[in-house]
Amino acid sequence: MIRAHLSSDSVPPEERFDWWYGLKSASPISTTLRSDFTEDFPVAVDHVDLGAVALTTMAYPSAEVRRTARHIRKGDPDSLQVSLTLQGLSGFEQAGRNVRFGAGNLLLYDSSSPFEGWMRRADDSGAPTRSIVATLPRHLLPFPPDRMHSLVARPLSAREGFGSLLAHFMRQVADDAGQFGNTVAAADRLTHTLVDLVGHLAGQHLDQEGELPPESRRRTLLLQVQSHVRRHLRDPGLSPDSIAAAHHISTRYLHRLFQDQGLTVAAWIRRLRLERCRRALASPELAALPVGAIAARWGFTHPAVFTRAFRAAYGLTPSELRARTLAHHGSALAVNGCALDVNDAR
Repeated sequence: MIRAHLSSDSVPPEERFDWWYGLKSASPISTTLRSDFTEDFPVAVDHVDLGAVALTTMAYPSAEVRRTARHIRKGDPDSLQVSLTLQGLSGFEQAGRNVRFGAGNLLLYDSSSPFEGWMRRADDSGAPTRSIVATLPRHLLPFPPDRMHSLVARPLSAREGFGSLLAHFMRQVADDAGQFGNTVAAADRLTHTLVDLVGHLAGQHLDQEGELPPESRRRTLLLQVQSHVRRHLRDPGLSPDSIAAAHHISTRYLHRLFQDQGLTVAAWIRRLRLERCRRALASPELAALPVGAIAARWGFTHPAVFTRAFRAAYGLTPSELRARTLAHHGSALAVNGCALDVNDAR
């Protein structure tokens, strides 16, 4: 896994656009650029290379991009790109379709066919456009090119269904790929997950989800389950039975999904809840909130059980961790007021 950050900060303002133009022209999917901000074109790029696939986060002023047949003749990696608009307005034209859309949408497009696109600032605040682009070889997807062709240049919602899962995953990897590990095996797992989610998003809109490999369907179901758990962590009634029922599977099959990952359902839920509690206890803004209230907020209904689990996970009771963390932040008043709590059952 290779991560890189590029910024135009060290480039003179009047040279920034040419600098970015040169980088884009030399990329495997070469394009030409145009912008009304050539006198000062600040750019920030974060790139995560997983080997077979890559994710690139870009922030820059309004610009237009064009890939022509001449670009394609010079070199074409036969890639599918999935763009997630985070900020600004977007437009795209490919395969005879011309669309416009805003933040919160995904767009698939093909490196082997000419295209034109633009991103514009949403208002006059000066905030840059922002997007994440995932690039993956088309042959990794289980659909023939002609079927995928029907999906390019069609905005797909990133707020529901597999679009929501894919967008969340892209943001997680782009923001902090290191949390998943820095090994080749971790990069391979991230690659499989990205391909699975793009495949399921395509299958959802092509009505061909049944054509996806069983292993891919299992991995994506696990991601759906985990997303459901994160959304319902505050619910003390969250359980393997309720999770299985919400996904129309048996509890036994749910346990099998987690066992394949070396996890148990209960242990994973407990780990997530403890981490949320740890973050809250470390926050000076929540220093006045009793430990018991924080525990209850994240689904722990028995204070003694919470304290034992917390100490087993972090080596400190909740109040001890809070006191140390707030002292480190110089929050003496918060520490004096909240260091001890009756819910820290020993």
